[in-house]
This record gives sequence, structure tokens and C-alpha cells, in this order.
Amino acid sequence: MTYDLTPALPATQTPKDYARIHFDPAQVPETRIVGLLACQRDPLLRSLTRKIVRSEQAKTAPVAQKGRAKKKTKSGSATPATPAESGTATPTTPAEPAEPEGKLWEVMLEDTVLFPEGGGQPWDTGRLSLVDANGASQSFAVEGVVRRGLDAVHIVRVPSSSAIDFGTVVGQEATAEVDWERRLDHMATHTGQHLLSAVLDRRGLNTLSWGMPAYPSTEAPYVELPRGLTWQEAQEVEDECNRYIGEDVKVWIDFSVQGSATTEEEERENRGVPKDYSGVSSGELELREGGRATAGPFANGQGVIRHCNITAIDRNACCGTQLPSLSPISFIHVLPPSTPWDSAKTTSTPTRLFFVAGPRAARHLREASRALSRSAQVMGVGRSDLTERLQRTEKVRFETAEREKALKIELTRLLGQSAAEQGDRAKVVRSAPATHDYDALSGVAGAYCDARPEGVVVAVSCAEKPALVVVQSKNEGEAKKVFDALKGGLTKEDKSRVKGGGARGRFMAKVEGKWGPGEEEAVDKALAQ
Repeated sequence: MTYDLTPALPATQTPKDYARIHFDPAQVPETRIVGLLACQRDPLLRSLTRKIVRSEQAKTAPVAQKGRAKKKTKSGSATPATPAESGTATPTTPAEPAEPEGKLWEVMLEDTVLFPEGGGQPWDTGRLSLVDANGASQSFAVEGVVRRGLDAVHIVRVPSSSAIDFGTVVGQEATAEVDWERRLDHMATHTGQHLLSAVLDRRGLNTLSWGMPAYPSTEAPYVELPRGLTWQEAQEVEDECNRYIGEDVKVWIDFSVQGSATTEEEERENRGVPKDYSGVSSGELELREGGRATAGPFANGQGVIRHCNITAIDRNACCGTQLPSLSPISFIHVLPPSTPWDSAKTTSTPTRLFFVAGPRAARHLREASRALSRSAQVMGVGRSDLTERLQRTEKVRFETAEREKALKIELTRLLGQSAAEQGDRAKVVRSAPATHDYDALSGVAGAYCDARPEGVVVAVSCAEKPALVVVQSKNEGEAKKVFDALKGGLTKEDKSRVKGGGARGRFMAKVEGKWGPGEEEAVDKALAQ
């Protein structure tokens, strides 16, 4: 048996049997608690007028939510593509966003269409409109909605020039209107996550956790699984999800009183309920103190448990907003896993599987398509030929790197052998970028020591700052003596100029500043020790 909650909400396209209340609502608090909010009973309702039951100035701003808008990256990581940089000669730095003007107020209504953060779904934003003393409507930005126990608290930005004093608005009617683009993005993603997790669960892959970056982030949400998927598995999961979306499978919500579970299965379904999901609504408490005590299941601060049902597919406890059917999701795309595309092996450790659904999937497709086109233009090929060209380019790059490595080894060997002709004390100073690394200098020194076992060599690269120095000998005592003398000659008054050390006959250091005739002389004096 199901019940209706009064007063009824304005009609929308949401089916009348979407919200199925399985308890007598006669004792439901007049101030709707989280779990029975209008946004949770009718997810398509965009605005609602109700009285304000509490209003006080916020002590702190709401905590920033996870997720970020698309950004430029230097690496080749799988982050969303960004537009090409401006062609101007001097790059410009975008100005920091201006600090919002006005103060934040915490406002509670009898009911609201704005969803507070919960169930992995970020909060809604929107507008709150009130009528001032002159009868004119004033609209204020709702920057977030937070859950305090069972209360939905709106964080409202009130400009200093406002004609409405929010310290005196309790009892006044206000219209809350949700930012629909943000809500639809979150709601389609959240409903898609329920469907994706259900399909994965049928394959023995239960969802360990999930995350959704807040709108307008272009980051893909994820579900964390006990293991990774192959590309083939990911495709099969995506196809099954989209088949259900195409069938427009029905979704509805069961509402029950917290603590009323009677079976082990119901108890298991309720395990994810937050520990602080209880407590008398502060608005209702004020009414009780006014002599209107409430009896029944909510008198002790129990909350409402909502179970999201996808017909014949899934049933799960969740407090978020879900679409009344699957077709508005349009489609789900499961991003290819990090495993090789042609591999049948999977990872055996917990792994995040990324996906996009609804409006975010469309934005993802648009950005991915444009990124593919830009990449193809860079490589000078058509989009369909990009993978083959990249494979060929990577093969050439690898072969070139191997040849360069072999040539570098041969060069350092020849430089070391040439230095051996200088005798038991030798120096090699390089100014070519190709040998500006410790591996190259060590190769030179190693070749020298093979030819002069009792000799000491100082190998230097000054192609860039800082200069690199290697002192090496098979006679550890001689190598240390030359290194210490060189270090002393280079540091002089600036003790921090030379940083390095060593052991077992090989010492390495970085020398800050310019390398010139004075440094060359310091090398000569150290070798003369």
C-alpha cells in the first residue's frame, strides 16, 4: 500500500507512481526532511514556492565540491581537450574571478526543489525569489545546499544593496528555482551510475565506490571495481546499458521510515546510509516548542530511506535524484580501460572505470571528436588514419632513440680514450647539449679509467646551467683528493655553489653560475694536486 503526501506538488511529466510512500504520512513534519524533499519526490519539478522557516547569516562558506572545469595540461594525460592557445605573441594570464559581493545566509524552507549534496551527487544551485515591501520580486543566487542532519539548508548570496533584510524573512513565502542544466547533468549521471553498477554487478563486479565531479566539470565520473575490465568487457557493458536506455525502462522510488527494515536483505540495502542521517528537523523543532508536538515514527528523529528501483534490473538505497525512466539519459559511454586494447588480461587490483552519461556524454563526445580532429591535423592525416600514423611515428621514434643511444655510447667511449692520451691526469670539457647528463660524463670517465687504471679524470659539461662535473678514478683516494680540491677551488666565498658528493672512486656535482676561464683554472689546479 502506498500513500500520498499533502500538499500535492505542482504537476510535471513525472509519473504519479514515481514516488511510492510506504508509510502513513499523517505524522510527517511540516518542514520536509531530507529524503522527502520535493526534488526527491519529483525530480522534474523545477520551481516551488514555500514559506521560509529559518534564516541566519552563515558563519562559513560551503566547502568547495570536487571536480574542476577543463584545464590546460603539459602532459599527455587523458584529460579533456582544451581549445588551442591564442596566436598572440604575448600570452595573457586570465584574471582571477572577482570575489562575490554580499554576505551568505543559511535559509531553510518548508520544502525545496534544490537537492542537498548526498549519495555521491553534488548539490544543486539556483535562485531564491522573494517579494520586497514594495511588492517587487527580488532574486538571489543559491550557491549551494547542504544537509545538516535531516535539514536542507540553502546557502544564499545576499548583496549589501538588497532591499530585503534576511534577518526578518521567516514566515515569508519564497520561490526556489533549480539550475536545470546542472541538475540534469547530475541526475542523468547518477541514474546512469545506478544502471552501470547494476549491469556490472551481474558480472560479479560490485561497485566499491563512485565519484562524480560537479557540473560544469568535464571530468568523467567513475565507479571503483574489484578489478579492471578488458576493452571487450567494457564494450559489452556499455552495449547492455544502452539497450536498457533504448527500452526506456521505468525508474521509481520507494520511501520507508528509517529503522523499519524487517529482512536481512533490507538491512543490507540500507548499509550505505550516512551515520548523521537522523535528528529532528530544526524547523519542526521550533513548531514543537510552540506547542505543536508531533507523535508517530518521526517524533524520535528517524529519517526516510529511499530505494531507487530500475524495473527488473536494480534496487538500491540512495538519497540522490534519479530520472523517472532511462531514456532521458540518451546514452552511456564507458571509457576504454587502461589495459592494452588487444589484451584479454585484466588488472587484479581495485580499479576505477570511467564513464559519461546524459548531457555530459554529449559534451565528452564533442570534445573528444574535436581533440581527434586537432591531433589528426597536427600529424597531417585524416582522422581514420591517425592511429596507424601514430604507431609508425612511435616505431620511428623508438628506433631513432636506440640509434642515438648507441651513438652516444660510442661517442663517450671515444672521448674517454682520447682523454687517456693526456696521461694520468686528464680533463674533458663538453659544451654540446647532447652530452649534458651524468650518464654521458660517466661513460667518458669510465672509458678513460679502463685505459688508465691509475689515472684521474675530470669530465665537465657546461652546455647548460648548472654545469655538471664527474671526477673518477679506480684509485678512490686520488679521486676524492681531486674532487675536494676542485670543490674548494670552485666554491671560494659561496659555499652553496657546488652541490654533490660520491664514493668508491666516483664523485659527481652540480656547479651553479657561469662556467668560464676561472672554472677551467680550478680544474687544472685540482688535477695538479
